[in-house]
This record gives sequence, structure tokens and C-alpha cells, in this order.
Amino acid sequence: MERLDTFIQDDVEAKFLALENKKRKRKRRRRKIRLVCALAILISVTLYFISDASKIKTLEVEGNIYYSDQQILDQANLSYDSRYILHPTFLINMKLKKLDLINKVKVNRSWDGNISIHVKEDKVIGYYITDNENRLLLGDGSSKSVSEQNLEKIVNFPLIDGFSDEQLKNLAKAFTKKGDEVQDSIIAMISEILPHEESYDKHAVKIVMQDGNTLYGSYDDISVLNYYLQTLKSLEGNHVCLFMMADEGTMPKMDCDSFE
Repeated sequence: MERLDTFIQDDVEAKFLALENKKRKRKRRRRKIRLVCALAILISVTLYFISDASKIKTLEVEGNIYYSDQQILDQANLSYDSRYILHPTFLINMKLKKLDLINKVKVNRSWDGNISIHVKEDKVIGYYITDNENRLLLGDGSSKSVSEQNLEKIVNFPLIDGFSDEQLKNLAKAFTKKGDEVQDSIIAMISEILPHEESYDKHAVKIVMQDGNTLYGSYDDISVLNYYLQTLKSLEGNHVCLFMMADEGTMPKMDCDSFE
């Protein structure tokens, strides 16, 4: 009887040891599989990063007027040699908002390596010079100094000359009148903005366009600039003078001598 018990006990112990050994082998096999998988992933990621497949395929910049496309891309540290996965949306957004005139950024990324950036800049009315410093007049009436790096950019905006600080704020307000904001494309056509006086209006403006035409009117009439291209279609003559009439939405041609 004692031999039978010993035999049974040995058999149970043998089965237990066999089961434990089987479990250890299974764990080693699983560990080996995980190691192989991890190694395969590491190799795949490495090959991806060193290949052109990981690079950005297309870069698009929209909405910028003051900053060039290249300035936007340089600020975001983006180029066609950049690795797509290393430039998440939040990082691009954060970098671009460090630029003085950028207030909104929208980044669209597609998994095939395309990145599209749409920026919204502070509206620039023009630039003026005070104390030998070039400053931008912004749409909210504030101003910002022009850095040496961006000095060449101011030629794309009108020169504003002869206005007091209060008049500059009123001028900015006139260009950004709610519902009648002067389009950026029209502002780009203006060469100079100067103060002008008439017997009936001591606070009028004189706007010299790049094509040589000159527009006169009050601050309240500035919004009619949006009709300038439409007016040109039927305008006869060169270097003519126009009188801005916002109430009627027209700019009739006038004798230039009447504004002297």
C-alpha cells in the first residue's frame, strides 16, 4: 500500500514538474516573439525615418500678407527635408504664434505627408515714420515697430504721413469699419495716405493710388474704396481725381484743381 502511495505521489510530482516546465517554455517563447516583434518594429521605424517616405511631401501657406511663405515655414522649422511625424499640429501652431502679427493659425495634416497652414495676420493699414522709426499702423489702431528683417515688406503697404496719433486711430477705424472693411487687395493698391482739408471738412483724407489716381473724401467715405476696381472699368483718363461718396457707393470723377 505504501508503495502505491509513493508511486502515485511520484506520478503527480512528475506531472506537476512537466506542467511547470511547459509553462516556462511557453513564457520563453512568448518573450522571444515579443522581442522579435519589437525588433521588427524598431527596424521598420528606422528604415522609415531614413527613407524619403518619412519626409513632408507638400507644404502650403495661405492667408499671409505681411510675412512671406518662406518666413512662415522657417518659423515653423518646416522644409521638404523635415520628417512629417516630428511636426505635430500643436507644435507648428505654437511656433507660428510667436510671430508679432500672427493671431490665428490653422494647420491641416494628411497622413500622406501633406501639411497646409492657414494663418490670420493682424490687419495692416500702412506704415508711418516717427522719430526715425518705421511703424505699422494696425487695424485696431495700435502700431508695431518694423524690424530690420522686415523693412523690405513695408513697400507692399501705403505710406501714411502727416497724421496725429488720434487721427491715426480714426484712420484705422475707418479702414476696418464693421461690415465695410477695406479689402487687403485694395490696400495693396494704395501708394500714400495723407491728411486733407476742405472748407466743409477739416479732417478729410487724400489717398494716392499706385496707378496715379487720387481719391479724396472724409473718414466716413473710406469704405467706398472697395468699389475702386469697379470704378476703373468706366473711368476715362489717367492720373484723375475721384471724390469718395460712401452714402451713394460711388466715386465720381472731379476736377483735380478743385481739391487744391
